[in-house]
Amino acid sequence: MNTAEFLTISAAIVPDRAAVVGPDERVTYAELQSRVNRLAQSMQTLGVQKGENVGVMAVNCPEYVEIYYATAALGATLVPLNFRAKAEELTYMVESTDVTTLFIAERYWPIWESIASSLPQVKNAIPLDFEREGHTFRSLCEGGEDIPVFTEIDEGDSTLIIFTSGTTSLPKGVVLSYQALTALVVNTQSPADPVNDQEVVLLSVPFFHIAGATTMMSTVFSGRRLVILPAFDPKAWLDFVQTEGVTHAFVVPTMLKRIMEVPDFETYDLSTLRLITYGAAPMPYEVVRRAVDVFGPDGKDVGLMNAYGQTEATGSMTFLGPDDHRLDGTPEENEKKLLRLRSVGRTMPDIEVVTMAPDGRILGPNEIGEICIRGDRVMRGYNKRDGDTADAIVDGWLHTGDVGKIDEDGYLFITGRIKDMIIRGGENIGPAEIEQVLEDHPGIEEAAVIGVPDVEWGEVVKAILVPGGGDMRPSEADLTEYVKSRLASYKAPASYQWVDELPKNHLGKILKNDLREMYGEPAN
Repeated sequence: MNTAEFLTISAAIVPDRAAVVGPDERVTYAELQSRVNRLAQSMQTLGVQKGENVGVMAVNCPEYVEIYYATAALGATLVPLNFRAKAEELTYMVESTDVTTLFIAERYWPIWESIASSLPQVKNAIPLDFEREGHTFRSLCEGGEDIPVFTEIDEGDSTLIIFTSGTTSLPKGVVLSYQALTALVVNTQSPADPVNDQEVVLLSVPFFHIAGATTMMSTVFSGRRLVILPAFDPKAWLDFVQTEGVTHAFVVPTMLKRIMEVPDFETYDLSTLRLITYGAAPMPYEVVRRAVDVFGPDGKDVGLMNAYGQTEATGSMTFLGPDDHRLDGTPEENEKKLLRLRSVGRTMPDIEVVTMAPDGRILGPNEIGEICIRGDRVMRGYNKRDGDTADAIVDGWLHTGDVGKIDEDGYLFITGRIKDMIIRGGENIGPAEIEQVLEDHPGIEEAAVIGVPDVEWGEVVKAILVPGGGDMRPSEADLTEYVKSRLASYKAPASYQWVDELPKNHLGKILKNDLREMYGEPAN
């Protein structure tokens, strides 16, 4: 199925409903389909053909949606570019994906001018939100006929190339097929419903992230209204929820924390909000516990859901649903739920998720191994990186690089990354469980654990800590004793480093490689 049909179906069923809402624009499904038709026709005139790659360098905006669906209609591939990237990174991303047409927002045009001479394969550089030499994005669209474009595609053809965060090298382009996106959307969403009230989805995650791209596609397929926040701001997020009657939203943990910290948070009307999904980075236990109190039955009565996924798996692989976040049962039931709040939930229905030993053996309940996935949503591979693809996909199983265990009830607990594993005297230590214990301490706000060289043990544990809000900072001896009271003694940190903040990427993931570069010595 061509993902362009997601829009075609909804435009036929609910043509008059608002499809996309930006800060200054509101577009119905019929209008969106018309715009996509015209843009696809104009892009054909520019020479964009099936199999070509089309890039976008912009923050979230309604035009992004039009560009994706027009590109898909042509059988071309969209390459959403990280607008936070520097000139060298952007050059690499555009060059390695052979982008021939590039839509660029005014804010990023100077960067494009600085690298354009090194990218002669880009035949069309189109101004997105401004005029350049008499040309604008809107005039390009209006120049095309309002006639649908149909392109025969194979389900295995690529429709998206999304770059993963690069912390040790340049980012890798994950190639996702029409089949992968269709499997995710069709198997997890219902088609447009013309009878019941329209649901409203607030998007504040960038389109260049898999969560942003899949939220856009799922929302359009189900005929919901997509409310686009160009850049995350907690107050603007709350304003949109209140004014647009938002029912569903996806955030990363850092966003959820900042939303709850807005000074006049309690004054906002969030009565329409039904579900907040969080993911894309580990959720600190303290933050999710607070969210359960703030948004649970005794607070705003909003459902919470944790989604764990990867770009290579086309998004979410497991989910911890609203019922698992509600602490309204017996003390025994609530105690079990509190333990499960540290998990990322159970497997999505359309895929298989297992933990696997290094020899390829699938492990049983509570056995720790690499998290692997199998199903139609597995990526085609890494763009122009056959070796990396062969390492990642073995016998149909995608090896995620994450380490974890699945309990007897099917809940997945992540214990770390393979590359972050600490080997102390032959014992494998996953950083995540130590970080969770440290973050439970009232004197610590955030914790990250790395391995550092040691003459006797090979590697030992080092903790990098952000202090809590209290006046008293716990001593290192007290912290060591505290960890030993909760975990095996060999997992206790041998040294500590106090910092004002931990280095993170744009979605709140802690950059462990940066920590190893900055604090990789064993001394305190």
